[in-house]
Amino acid sequence: MKTMTCAFKVGIAAAFALLLGVSAVFALNPSGSGVQADSVVVLKAQGVTCGSCAGKIEKALKEKPGVASVEVDVDSGQVAVAYDAKAAKPEILAETVTALGYGSSILQNFSAEQYRATTGRNGASQSPAKSGCGGGCCNKNRN
Repeated sequence: MKTMTCAFKVGIAAAFALLLGVSAVFALNPSGSGVQADSVVVLKAQGVTCGSCAGKIEKALKEKPGVASVEVDVDSGQVAVAYDAKAAKPEILAETVTALGYGSSILQNFSAEQYRATTGRNGASQSPAKSGCGGGCCNKNRN
């Protein structure tokens, strides 16, 4: 049983690393936010096609109580949100993205420790490139 558990953890770690890719590095408790993140949720957002889309999602989520940091990967359409589980709920975060016009679902929810153990990332911060919308792509997949 121990071998199976270890193999399962390795499989989860590999899947998560592929899921987020290298651009999803962000701080679990960034300076200035005042929020101490104890959890990370990974969302799948549909219709995210550019940096402008990513910026809208990031801004809306950062305005939510309990959110420490947000990283949007435009290529995969995935959104990683570090948050305080006492102040924010993954379902509400997903609904926030959906309300912006990008269908959203929860892919994975981690404790901060699980996230660090799974990804090997420990509080680094990197923001996605903020580029404008080329040719109105932000509205093509929205209601």
